[in-house]
Amino acid sequence: MAKTLTDAYLVLLLAATIHGTDAAVRDTAKRCAKTLPRSRREVMYQIVDSKEPLKLVFHIAENLD
Repeated sequence: MAKTLTDAYLVLLLAATIHGTDAAVRDTAKRCAKTLPRSRREVMYQIVDSKEPLKLVFHIAENLD
């Protein structure tokens, strides 16, 4: 599973693209948060707590450098 934040973003984008549901993205973010270092988990928790995690993931993807 995701070891870096980049890996976590990739996994989230795959879940969003394949499943296309808020529940799938939220569940994936929860699983990714467990594998990330504590200092990198905040973004995953923001996605989990979001009202529209699917839109948030696509917004993050649009703004990646």
